Amino acid sequence: MTDTEADTLELPPVPTFGNGRPRVAAQRVHPRRLGRGHLALYARLRAWTIAENHPARGKTVAARSGGLAFGALMVWRTANEEPRLLAVAAGAYAIQAWRAGRPVPRVPPVPPTEDELKRRVLLGVQHLIGDRPAVFLADVYAAFLTRPAAAHMDAARLRAVLVHCGITIHKSVRIGDQTGRSGIKAADITTLLSPKREETPDSDVDAGHTPLEGAVEPA
Repeated sequence: MTDTEADTLELPPVPTFGNGRPRVAAQRVHPRRLGRGHLALYARLRAWTIAENHPARGKTVAARSGGLAFGALMVWRTANEEPRLLAVAAGAYAIQAWRAGRPVPRVPPVPPTEDELKRRVLLGVQHLIGDRPAVFLADVYAAFLTRPAAAHMDAARLRAVLVHCGITIHKSVRIGDQTGRSGIKAADITTLLSPKREETPDSDVDAGHTPLEGAVEPA
């Protein structure tokens, strides 16, 4: 074996649980999975017994508790008469616990769409405006640049983001006694955030037909 071949060799994957050789550890029944499954089965049984969202909870809890007590009595009598059945029941419970303890795969978070990001920017500007008729652009820059998401941006790039979101930047807005500074009006943000209504036809006549063709002859 040459040195170049040795550098390209890859080791077989090693499981994330167990100790020892990989082949032996992969076939080992890990006790943590059994413990997780036991807790999951206990939680299901407890939720079924207490019947939290049941309309007749009192009667339901009494009936289910009585059924569990009767089942426990039958299991105890069967264990005294046939101990082998107890071993079979324990094995079946271990299998159910093993299945219930299966690790849930982690679903990666879905990144927000461009429309959702635009809406977040609009909501942020609307929050800065508050009850005022407008907000100065310098105040928007100062507020947005303190956010971690915009820490890497400057005023020019932030202005480009506002324009990309459809926000109109007016050269002069008036807020109280202050005027002559560029800013954003509250009416523009409200218009952008309002849902767009779909245009409906003026009449119920299908396209391609004249009103006389769509009309119904009187009886």
